[in-house]
Amino acid sequence: MDFVTDTRALMMIKQLLDNTSATRAVFEQKPQKPKFSPSVIQKAFERVPPEAQGVAASHAAGFLNDLRNDPTLDMHGVIVLKGGKVITEATFGAYDQRVWHITHSECKSITGLAVGILIGEGKLSLDDKLVDIFASRISKVNRFTHRNITIRHLLTMTSGVSFNEAGSVTETDWVKCFLESVILKEPGTSFNYNSMNTYMLGCAIREITGQGLTEYLTPRLFQPLGIENFFWEKCPKGNEKAGWGLYILPEDIAKIGQTVLDGGRFEGKQIVPADWIEQATSAQVKTPETLGAYDYGYQIWVGRKERSFLFNGMFGQNVLGFFDSGMLVVSNAGNNELFQQSSYYSFASQYFADPANLGGKAKSKSLFDNPLQSAKKRLECDLYLPQTKLFGDLFQTRGKPDAAEICRLLDGRAFFAADDKRAAAIGVYPLYAQTLQNNFSKGLHAISFAYRNGAFQIVVDETDERHILDVGLEKPAYCEFSTHGETHRVGVSGRFTPNEDGTPVLVIRVSFLEAANARLIRIYFYDGRIVTRWSESPGKEYLTEALASIRGQSTIISGILERTDEELLLFRISRALEPQVVLTERK
Repeated sequence: MDFVTDTRALMMIKQLLDNTSATRAVFEQKPQKPKFSPSVIQKAFERVPPEAQGVAASHAAGFLNDLRNDPTLDMHGVIVLKGGKVITEATFGAYDQRVWHITHSECKSITGLAVGILIGEGKLSLDDKLVDIFASRISKVNRFTHRNITIRHLLTMTSGVSFNEAGSVTETDWVKCFLESVILKEPGTSFNYNSMNTYMLGCAIREITGQGLTEYLTPRLFQPLGIENFFWEKCPKGNEKAGWGLYILPEDIAKIGQTVLDGGRFEGKQIVPADWIEQATSAQVKTPETLGAYDYGYQIWVGRKERSFLFNGMFGQNVLGFFDSGMLVVSNAGNNELFQQSSYYSFASQYFADPANLGGKAKSKSLFDNPLQSAKKRLECDLYLPQTKLFGDLFQTRGKPDAAEICRLLDGRAFFAADDKRAAAIGVYPLYAQTLQNNFSKGLHAISFAYRNGAFQIVVDETDERHILDVGLEKPAYCEFSTHGETHRVGVSGRFTPNEDGTPVLVIRVSFLEAANARLIRIYFYDGRIVTRWSESPGKEYLTEALASIRGQSTIISGILERTDEELLLFRISRALEPQVVLTERK
């Protein structure tokens, strides 16, 4: 089974790195995520000034400013609570905290709480063996090979099983693959972060209770906390993915974090057993320091330097609680990080870990010279006109025109990529999101522009569908983006600016509000053609690190990566994630 899975995963990687053809899904799966519908948050937190909870307003503002000013971060939203009350919150760019957001691995901690509740009900124990829970599904051979794996090992990421996240886009029966996979390390001896451990915890809950995670947790966790508007994706066999795939409002996941910070209680009621909270937020296994400043409890990260716990999802989806100060910080982002390698965590710890510093004694240690202001100036600059005539008479030497004039001159102009083979692998939906959702673009066909009723639009024709995006030149414009039946809320920002040669460029960011990913497009205007450069956030830095993390986890893929020239691999990653396509104007 591992050989087949590894071979399919390798084929998928090769496809993703080939910028001359569209990626084909290994198996077809209908889009799951429903269209987001706004709703009133039930049991919302009270909002109070920071001073009401003993936190200096300047202190809270300093934290937000450091996040804004750090050019290595791509923050989406932050909520800061003290004593169960919101003392400050902020959104960044086009993002909106009233829209649910993907959690990625952040929801592993919620699955861990479900296990704790089930143990509290007396229906499960830490030492229960996987082979006994799935006795009807495991062969005699694998009952022997997997005989030592317990619930404790799944909770602490020490099962030693090789079947990992790559299998989620190449296989349909994940339980079968896990139970038939090679054991790389003796269970309990080595920490190896693997989302399939969490997936198997969710499946174990279904085996024992006959209920999936959503059904099991609704009366036990979600309803008591007033959490109504959420969605948890399922695997091809109908089980919640457990370790990822949860969409939830930031304030709602903050309620779960506050419950943990309060020892499992919410509004005076014990929701999760207190002894489970104590165990889950205590270090059960040491982790490599390269992952960050946290060890691992039971599906919850545990601070090494202070009494803290962390729900953590890649790209910066976090619920971070500090026991000594009673502070809770909830964030969503699109950072280039797998675990906790960004500056966000040091900022949060610096400002909120020590209760003696909440009055404003802590000073910002940011080394950045306020890049936010310079970025803001760039975004708000007047439309640029180069000193030479380019792109027909669209851009000429003259005074500063208004945005409407430029938009009117672009209206109706269309460009096609018929002769550029690199267009076959390009789509508006970011490549990483395509892979995670098993929802791949069929390739770029044409780009055109429209100006209707004062609204500027870019129209992107892919091979099998059309995307019409409203572009906000002064502030983000919001619209819906649908790809193969899956609808996303997006905020689109644009600006005209010159490159270093004076060539006019339209810079567009398409922020997918429900995801960690954003599409970035730079369009260079020449006479009769445009050159488009595509990138995404998080970008190639993340994929480079992700591929590096595969080394040692999977025999075939790891071996091939070890033999691959590193510079060549980086070149292929850049080519795949930062492609360039030339489109020619058609009259």
